Amino acid sequence: MAIGPTLGTGLFIGAGQALAVGGPASLLLSYILLSLLTYTMTTSVAEVSAHMPSRHGTLVTNSYLYLSSSVAFASTYLRWYTLALFVPYETTTAMVNLGLWKPGSAVGSRLAVITAIVVGSNFLPDKTFKASERLFTWIKIGTMATLFVLALALGLGGPDGQTAWAFKYWKHPGAMNEYLTRGIWGRVLAFFQCLLDGSVAFTFAPELIAHHAEVPPIGGGTTILGSEIAGKVTSDVLQTAFPYIMSSLAMGVMAPFNETRLTNNGTGSGFSPYLIGLKDAQIGLIPTIATIAILLSSVASGRSFLYLSSNTLCAISEFGHAPSIFSTRNRWNVPYIAVATSSVFSVLGFISVKQSSSLINNYLLRLVTSAGCISTLVSCAVYRHFRGRLKVNQITHRHRFAVQPFGTYFGLFVSTLLLLGGGLWGGVQGRVNGPRSMRFLTSYLNIAVFALLFMLHRFQYILPVVEVERPIELSRRRWADQGGPPEVRLPKSQNRRRNKLDAIPENVGAFELSLSQTGFEGA
Repeated sequence: MAIGPTLGTGLFIGAGQALAVGGPASLLLSYILLSLLTYTMTTSVAEVSAHMPSRHGTLVTNSYLYLSSSVAFASTYLRWYTLALFVPYETTTAMVNLGLWKPGSAVGSRLAVITAIVVGSNFLPDKTFKASERLFTWIKIGTMATLFVLALALGLGGPDGQTAWAFKYWKHPGAMNEYLTRGIWGRVLAFFQCLLDGSVAFTFAPELIAHHAEVPPIGGGTTILGSEIAGKVTSDVLQTAFPYIMSSLAMGVMAPFNETRLTNNGTGSGFSPYLIGLKDAQIGLIPTIATIAILLSSVASGRSFLYLSSNTLCAISEFGHAPSIFSTRNRWNVPYIAVATSSVFSVLGFISVKQSSSLINNYLLRLVTSAGCISTLVSCAVYRHFRGRLKVNQITHRHRFAVQPFGTYFGLFVSTLLLLGGGLWGGVQGRVNGPRSMRFLTSYLNIAVFALLFMLHRFQYILPVVEVERPIELSRRRWADQGGPPEVRLPKSQNRRRNKLDAIPENVGAFELSLSQTGFEGA
């Protein structure tokens, strides 16, 4: 699974809020729709990446190639800080998990230990960290599979001749909940809010899947073909979507939507539906083991997101769009300054010492999901300008997916709807704790952050941005030695008001021709 390292509480616990607000049918339909959105946007990103694979992936490269430098600057820095925000999101979710399992007042010490593990592990040698990533990924995949099997067993009858649960919660209290109002519109709003809450499990999935397809295996060949990227993308999306959809079906079997433990009595994040079902079934030590496994998933996901965030910042620096100090690596290939900088955001998790962990986790949930919608919109813009550039220069696509360009229009519509409707929960009174102003702020703050980053870059005489000139590297290098394929080092244009035809330097075509020739010569 391409996003296995980031698989965590978005599925195990975050889905509990979605179930509580929408009901089991809405949860299942929302995961199906989000899986479809992931597929369409992944094919969009992969179609661009297949034209010119990059070891830095889509998080940095393509926005600078196909959009204005100001939009690229805003989107890459937004992605960096959002990936860093996932760290306190995961640590506060771990606090919720621990607090509901074993209540206590030692929130600060628990949080300090978990944060120290998450941050400290990112200073391990790169090879050691990646080896541990594979181990934690298998643990999380095994946890997901085991919980699904347990849900299936309970649905079919459970232990010692226990009555089969089947789809009893679909009948009582019902398949779909109502939200804000009664009747059909209440169910529509409940489904939409369920879609918003469930989207955290799919945030940045298209970029991560496409990046995974671009990176060759250690010791592999020196070229990645567009057809190879397309095949890996399709496989990875299926490996991600199918277990997510089946898990959403299983969670609807394990707990009813009116169970107060799902939202910690309306505070925010609560118990996983799996844990509620296992506790109610009273199957010995199984609930405790499942709680520990989900806790490990939170810690492992926090490690992975910090790794992604620090490497994104390092890549921005290597491309010359951030101070070169962030690309400094030690002898173990760790960008330790980028890791330390990204780790600063983990301090936000300590707000839960004074406030409810469930409430803080909810605020962070809104922040990361809204940033994910903005990232999707930027990917749609990249694809549009990419197609326009190829058409103007009469260049043939390396690979085309049948679902495009209509899939991009679908992603544009759904992401815009989710981004603008993110403040729906802010209008609720009496059902969600926390000031209404904070609910609206966390839902729309990233729009202001994106606009601010754009303006700061556009008007650099107000706040100069350090951009280091890098020469264009056209020489052939071994991927296994350098950690990736030859990169196109884009010279910084003095004219900041570039149009879409100037977004790709003219030497890109020459680079592609040279790359294809060397590939044939080596074959």
